[in-house]
Amino acid sequence: MKYIRIAGMSILLALTVGCSSLSTAPTQTVNGNWNLQLTSFAVDGTSYIGFAKLIQSGNDITGTVIFKNAPCATTGSLKGSVSGADVTFQLTEGSQVVTLTGTINSVYTSMSGNYNSPSGGCLDGDHGSWAAGG
Repeated sequence: MKYIRIAGMSILLALTVGCSSLSTAPTQTVNGNWNLQLTSFAVDGTSYIGFAKLIQSGNDITGTVIFKNAPCATTGSLKGSVSGADVTFQLTEGSQVVTLTGTINSVYTSMSGNYNSPSGGCLDGDHGSWAAGG
């Protein structure tokens, strides 16, 4: 009788663990390749097109960007974070850091927001909107 009770408890535990894992949604990440577009408000709507490879570890994001037509740099590094739907990146192009802030959709397939660069240097205070799709 004792063995039957232990076997029954083991089966119940296995079913409980199995059911709970089925109801848990997979964790979303920004890992992978993204098409990136920055549209300048300061330079008459000029768009800068790029390609980003992102890696997320916890809430931290790192990556690289390759631009097709940026005036200052063809590549840059990204560091940032995600918290809920909010994303923040610092894109380093040469010696300038461009800040991108925005939101990501609930299934982590698109992001968008605004960007700002400091005064001076090649970008000289450029600002605008940005969008990325995976």
